[in-house]
Amino acid sequence: MPKDTKTTGTDKAVRLPFQKRKQLERNIEHITAEMYRRNKELADTNKTLSLLRTIDALVLEPHASLRMVCEHIAEVITQATDYPLVALFTRASPSSEELTLYGWSGKDLLGARQPLEFSRPIHLQLTAVDWFQQPSSGCLVSLEGLSTETMAHFLHNPEADVKHALKQVPLKSLYALKLQVRHRLVGLLVVGFSGSTEQLTEADTLLMDRLSETIGVALDNKLLFEENQRVLRQLKESNTKLLALDEAKDDFISMASHQLRTPLTSVKGYLSLVMEGDAGKITAQQRTMIGQAYSSSQRMVYIIADLLNVSRLRTGKFLIESAPVNLAQTVDEETEQLQDIAKSHSLKLTFIKPKVFPELMLDETKTRQVIMNFIDNAIYYTPTGGHITVHLIDKPLTIELRVEDDGMGVPYSEKQHLFTKFYRAANARKARPDGTGLGLFMAKKVIIAQGGSLIFESREGQGSTFGFVLSKNKLAMPPAPVAVPALNQTAIPAAKPTKN
Repeated sequence: MPKDTKTTGTDKAVRLPFQKRKQLERNIEHITAEMYRRNKELADTNKTLSLLRTIDALVLEPHASLRMVCEHIAEVITQATDYPLVALFTRASPSSEELTLYGWSGKDLLGARQPLEFSRPIHLQLTAVDWFQQPSSGCLVSLEGLSTETMAHFLHNPEADVKHALKQVPLKSLYALKLQVRHRLVGLLVVGFSGSTEQLTEADTLLMDRLSETIGVALDNKLLFEENQRVLRQLKESNTKLLALDEAKDDFISMASHQLRTPLTSVKGYLSLVMEGDAGKITAQQRTMIGQAYSSSQRMVYIIADLLNVSRLRTGKFLIESAPVNLAQTVDEETEQLQDIAKSHSLKLTFIKPKVFPELMLDETKTRQVIMNFIDNAIYYTPTGGHITVHLIDKPLTIELRVEDDGMGVPYSEKQHLFTKFYRAANARKARPDGTGLGLFMAKKVIIAQGGSLIFESREGQGSTFGFVLSKNKLAMPPAPVAVPALNQTAIPAAKPTKN
């Protein structure tokens, strides 16, 4: 009998059927290919993520300009891909109707040759290319089918420049991808290919989709940032000019006011002498006319005082000089002084004077200007036949002055600006073109400086109420000094010496 022999694993493998061996080889080959494909996908994904992170970092760089960002984005894309040319177009401003080439990069495209140069900036008119109005986001263009004349027309450059560029750059096709943010076109990503292609690969399409959103947001953010910076620079320049003009205007006002005050004081003094009869006897008609001239000169004194106070506010010399004041008497005097002007406008001016009113510590001159200004405005902005009533009310904790009229009122849209310097409502400018726009501004400063607040109520076409509220506690008269009785200085007898 033959001897028993042991069968090894190698012998069994040898005896495997030929078909099974081939199947195993195919399985190994498939697994290897799948691993290679997945590794490539992972490498592409890592490359894409790295590219996106780099773009995000460029956008976050505060000192990088829009042009610099576009140049760097184009450069990092060419370094991370096999694309021979990458170009970025964007708007020069959010309202621009064209896309301008802001950055491009070509990997090993020009070699040692000179960089591409064009006579004019390369830009694309959005209204001149139909594709920009179409819904498609990407467009593949074959350069072989385009004439240099057509390219020159689209690029807005001479045909000679385009021919020179095509000799320098051996490209045969381009892929243009719209960069949109919030359904608005902000830029264009253009990729060049050295060979003819009818469609992009799946990897290219995936990469373009990922890049388009990130680059679009990057360009939009930088575009808005640069626009904001530009507007900010313009505002700063305008503000500097306005401050200089405002300072020059204040200087002129201060100088003019000082120059006007001296001759006006002289005019007012002579009018007063004539009214008092120092220059001879005058008739009743002459007294009335001179009285009106005197009232007008007094109004001019108040206007000049307002101008000087504005100048003092700017230089920090505006001071409240308080003294005991009977406000009821002050209001009565100002109302009486303006009666003739009110009658000349056929208006009824009434002051409801309280019988008893406390004395307060006030700056009489400045407070008198405020009262005169409120009544004077009511006269000039109330139509013929109207009524003006002045109320002075003594309340437990405060006193109130209210000047009520049934005049033109203040438009609602202009109320918030009414107490600003040199501002006048549109209807007020028509009714009184010669106003300065300083009366209410200074009234607010004077009342607030004395611890009070303004009263302002108005409805256009129905009338206005101007006035103020002052605290009686803050402006109370100081307590009278307590009399200390004198010591009775009687003679004190000298002490007698004592014996030790």
